[in-house]
Amino acid sequence: MHDHHSTQFNGIWTLEREELDEALQQQWTSESGAMSAGRNRNISTSETLLCSVGEQPDSTNTQAVIVLPLQQWNEAEATKTAHSDLQFQRKLEQASILRKITVGFGIGKLLHYISQQESYTSTYSWVQLQSLCSIDNFAVEFMKYGVFSELGWEVTGVHMIHPFLSLQIDATASSPSCNATDRQRSDGISGRDLFVTITSPFPSDCVMSGEQDYSSDSESILCHLLGGLVHFLFSGGRCGNINQHILPTDDRGYDLSGNGVAEINGHTMKKNSRINFPPEQQCGILNDVVNTWTDSYPLVRDADFSRGMSILGHGNMRSHSGNSSGSHVNVHLSPLMELGYPPCLSQLVTNLVDCGLGLFRPDDSYHSLAVAIDDMKTLLQQPNRFLFDDPLAKGNPFIGNDRMYGRSKEIACLTNIFCRVASSGETESIFVVGFSGCGKTRLVLRIFESVRIEGGFAVTRKFDEMQSSSPLAVVLSAVNDLCISIAQKSSQASRMKMYEKLSHVIPFLTRVLPNVVDLLPSHVTLPFSSSQAVTEMNFNSICFTIQQLMRVISSPSRPILLFLDDLQWADVLSLRLIQSVLCDVKGSNCVLFAGGFRDNEVEQGHVLLEFLTTLSTFNITTTTLSLNGISAEDVNTMVSDILGVFPRMCRSLSDVVYRKTNGNPYFALEFLRSLIDRNLITYSLREKYWKWDVSQIGAEDITDNVLYILKNNMSVLEESAQTALKVASCFGINVSIIIAKKLAATPQYHNLQATLDQVIVKEGYMDFDGVTYRFVHDRVREAAYGLIPSAEKDQFHFTIGMALQSNIAVKDEEDTSVLFATIDQINRYPSSMLRDDSQRIFIANLNHEAGIKAIKSSNFMRAYGYTKAAVSMLPNDSWEARYDLSLKCNLHFAKAAYSCGYVDQARDTLDEIIQHGESLDDKSQYVLDSYSLLVSLFYLARKDLLQAFHTCLKVLILLGEDLPANGNVDKADLISTVKETKSLFQKKSNEELLAMHEETSRRNIAIMQFYDQLSIVSYLAKPEICAYFMARWAHFSLTHNVACKYTPGAFVSFSVILCCEDLGENARIACRIGKIGVMMLNSNASAMAELPGVYLTHYVYAGSLVEPIQTCVNLMQRAYEIGMQTGNPSKAAFNLSAAVAKQIKAGTNLLALKIDIANYLQLAGQYAQKQLQCNLLMMKENVSRLIGDETVQDEKDIPAWEECEFCLEMMTSFYLGHMERVYHKSKLWEELDHSVKKNMPPRVIYIAFFSGLASASLYSYGKKNSQRHLSNIAKSVSILENAMSFSEWNFKNKACLLRAVLLAVTDGNDVEIGSEFDCAILASRSSNFVHEEGLACELAGAHYKKTGNRSLALTYFRQAESCYQSWGSLVKVRHMTHQIELMGIQV
Repeated sequence: MHDHHSTQFNGIWTLEREELDEALQQQWTSESGAMSAGRNRNISTSETLLCSVGEQPDSTNTQAVIVLPLQQWNEAEATKTAHSDLQFQRKLEQASILRKITVGFGIGKLLHYISQQESYTSTYSWVQLQSLCSIDNFAVEFMKYGVFSELGWEVTGVHMIHPFLSLQIDATASSPSCNATDRQRSDGISGRDLFVTITSPFPSDCVMSGEQDYSSDSESILCHLLGGLVHFLFSGGRCGNINQHILPTDDRGYDLSGNGVAEINGHTMKKNSRINFPPEQQCGILNDVVNTWTDSYPLVRDADFSRGMSILGHGNMRSHSGNSSGSHVNVHLSPLMELGYPPCLSQLVTNLVDCGLGLFRPDDSYHSLAVAIDDMKTLLQQPNRFLFDDPLAKGNPFIGNDRMYGRSKEIACLTNIFCRVASSGETESIFVVGFSGCGKTRLVLRIFESVRIEGGFAVTRKFDEMQSSSPLAVVLSAVNDLCISIAQKSSQASRMKMYEKLSHVIPFLTRVLPNVVDLLPSHVTLPFSSSQAVTEMNFNSICFTIQQLMRVISSPSRPILLFLDDLQWADVLSLRLIQSVLCDVKGSNCVLFAGGFRDNEVEQGHVLLEFLTTLSTFNITTTTLSLNGISAEDVNTMVSDILGVFPRMCRSLSDVVYRKTNGNPYFALEFLRSLIDRNLITYSLREKYWKWDVSQIGAEDITDNVLYILKNNMSVLEESAQTALKVASCFGINVSIIIAKKLAATPQYHNLQATLDQVIVKEGYMDFDGVTYRFVHDRVREAAYGLIPSAEKDQFHFTIGMALQSNIAVKDEEDTSVLFATIDQINRYPSSMLRDDSQRIFIANLNHEAGIKAIKSSNFMRAYGYTKAAVSMLPNDSWEARYDLSLKCNLHFAKAAYSCGYVDQARDTLDEIIQHGESLDDKSQYVLDSYSLLVSLFYLARKDLLQAFHTCLKVLILLGEDLPANGNVDKADLISTVKETKSLFQKKSNEELLAMHEETSRRNIAIMQFYDQLSIVSYLAKPEICAYFMARWAHFSLTHNVACKYTPGAFVSFSVILCCEDLGENARIACRIGKIGVMMLNSNASAMAELPGVYLTHYVYAGSLVEPIQTCVNLMQRAYEIGMQTGNPSKAAFNLSAAVAKQIKAGTNLLALKIDIANYLQLAGQYAQKQLQCNLLMMKENVSRLIGDETVQDEKDIPAWEECEFCLEMMTSFYLGHMERVYHKSKLWEELDHSVKKNMPPRVIYIAFFSGLASASLYSYGKKNSQRHLSNIAKSVSILENAMSFSEWNFKNKACLLRAVLLAVTDGNDVEIGSEFDCAILASRSSNFVHEEGLACELAGAHYKKTGNRSLALTYFRQAESCYQSWGSLVKVRHMTHQIELMGIQV
């Protein structure tokens, strides 16, 4: 019906969309009906099917959309031009297949839409349905390839002529979770998700909701006819014309009179029975197929109803009912696979056509249009898997399938969390937990691409069960990888900004992160090598250094995802390093830490649980994703993808897989692999289809243990392949090609590398990237390792290690990684099993060499393991028989233990070394180092200071220094030593001092080293005599002309003695000597570790007299950082304490400073710096009181700190108006014994300043002892005027203010008083002392208020109020506001 419409639709329409709708309505529709306008598109008559003929794209033509009748479009598709590029020609052919499937998909959607209308079941007859599915009833809308579309996805719509329906198609790239493989492959066309919109004339109330109970027979008719139509699209009518023959039957298109029995050439068949012809009758016996009863239709395919034989011709079929009326013509359809089309496509069409076989239709024929449409959608989503994939050509059906199944919600959750981190700038953590094989790793890796698209950086590393001797290596390697990733995407300007922030820490970073140099701008080179700058680092220094790096490289514009997998094997130090980054209160924002671990292997007491608790303590937002098995439906999709068959066709198989594996994704994959390996799933070359027998698979006794399956698969490999797997598994999840080559160079493992390349990698057990062989999964490595009998594992490791060591150069720095791998293998063998002393000595030497290399690279935890093994290998008589080796091994073990925080082990070992030490001559450096380390332990503990003092004294005496053995120093000796040393300095010019030659004598260097330690220990334990040892230290350096890394410390220490004598000539000499000491330090790259001590000594004493206080703060903060980086947390702590105290004195904003102190307190807690915490708590209390915080602790709860107890307490008390307390504190200070601590010049100056101001206030209010107060003010003025001669920046404002108050209380000249106040205000402002500017304004206002100049007083009070506001002292702001209000003037 309506055939005339097809003859009137000729050519290509050239109309706008609205005109097209009108023309289609006029020519294609004989009935009235509403048509809604489609999308605005241009239609061109001049366009051609470029994508069909393979021409080059014409980007100049903007008209893109073409509409052709389906017949004409299909003819154009059949017209192909051969292309010289075979690969492009193949893509053209694939694109044509995809376009035709898209058209079939669109037609199926239109037919399914019609089948949902209420009018459909009541009005459409069989004849009408055939006309509905006629090829002349459709038109195709498509776009020109190369301009607005991609190859294969040019079809943008399908139109049905009668009844008029318009279907628009949007093709978008398949989501990564569904089709990552297709999108990544370059040898095929990427898949697409199709979204359709149907323009319909049907009223909305005529549309059924969902699948209603319209006739299933009608549904089968539509499937049958759709199959014929799709077959025609691909065959081009070469197998019959499906639209010329119509069978006259009842109004539904078939005869219901049959009684269920049919006769075919004498064979009587019952309903739903299978036709089984004898072999001799399988050719030519069916000549006329007569449709005489219920489910027989005019199309049959070239395969029998039982999948076993072919219908080779036309035949006769008669019903026993005798109803033979009517005529028909059958159409013979060959499977598309015989025409060279993909098997899945052929199967889809066959299953559609099979719907016309009535009672004899196979079970795999379609039962609804919806299922057929879904299968076409699957073909379009994953063409490279279902259409263009050849399992045999690829060799393995599992290769190339990286799709993630059943984890869409988890992927969305991960993506949302990362976006939240990037937008908020806050650090978060997420932990993905579950059994092995549940997809933890792949889940997190799935969002890496999204992270990069968002401008972020993602890196990953795995902890390894076999690499437990390499703590921190995983975390540091991940951060090292991060440096490369960021460097590759950073401009030179961006690199310069990072370098400016990291320049002071680069030498330390390069010790542990070699790739950090890639972050430097191209024109910047390191001023010195890391080996020159840094000798050793310990764990705390590494944590601190990594924290500083992360603060710079992570930001909202550069968010970071750090993924560390298999945390159940992480060591405690690695977790603490991660913790230090995540819990860094001063930075490390925009970091999302993702951790994966097997929760079933994390038992109570595991270090990981403590790590999780710590994150909670620091309020780090933490999310946990628990992965279980995927659903049966997801397993079905997985099996479908792997085998390249439709999901409905493998349902029975996937059900078995699901039951056997509980939905564990990796287990399911391995289970399928084992079925294929055992030929329970086979590939048919003839049918190009995977086949299986579910009943046979179900009957197999197959274990549900994936390790068992893997080991079984490995056990059938050749012995050489099994050996290769065993050897590789001993190194962990991966093994470097260097190790493989070195083992292949040994007779025992000569074919190892070849076997890995030719068998192991090809079989899919390992991957190889050109550098590293990596097991594809943890379980594969575990299975390979399980091939080694448990009782033989240690010996197997030992054999590998001994083979490796025979082919490496222990002294070669390039072989460091191989040496470590070698020792790791050897050390798996118990030392108690080695009976041969010569072998034990050999292995002890290997471990010692490895330990030294580990110490040099700051891999102290690894060094601890190696040196401990070296000591354990030494024979019982080693101290007597092998003294030098025993000395070396024990000392390096003590150093490694000390760096790891194992203080007791280090101390016991050092005691043993000293006990067995033979002498302190030039050959006894190891003994001297032991003494030095022992003193450091005493000093570090702060509990054995006297013991440390006497140990240093003992060593110096043994080295030849003339010192009192009991440590008692005569005052006359002290004075004479200081005087003599001062004279030596005065005799040498600056140039001569700076030109002192570098010392090479080990004895002299050792003496300088122990004087250094003795000066520190005596300062803490015996401050009254520390000046003597400081002077002896500098005296030895000058008399012996010793210049080494300890010399700057000797100079600045002596400058402390002189500047504490007085603020006159001695102080000036002290400033000169101290400055020279700092210059010597800054010119000696190897003295970096001494910087914290030198800066602390200089800028607390002499340096603070001449340098601006803000400069001293910056330099001491740098010293704090370097102290933390070089593993000297004690000196770092003192620097930070002094820096914060100076910030308070310098008038730093109190509110900001309070936040900084809180951050420093948390850092001190992380690094267990208890003394620093006490100091910071005291300063925080002072800051809080100056702010006006009502919730501060009582004084009795704040630990005292003598360094700041007087100065800060006096300052706070003065600003809060407690003048009596200030004066009382100053009297207590005067009563202290004379010592270097008491006479620290800055301390004397500040005490004089506040004492003088307090006396002026007390004198003004008529307090008793007025004359004493006047005397105290005058003394303070004298001290500050002397101090001003050293630095006007630091002290001019204070001297002017004291002179002003002295004149004010003694009724001096008003002009002079005003001049001094103004001078104090301007000097304070010039030096950025906003708090002292406010104080000067406040005192000036009080003076003018007292003298009756209320207007000028108000001006000064308001200035003071503004200054205190800037300072952040809310209590002082309130005080000044109150003063203004008292004057009766509205604020």
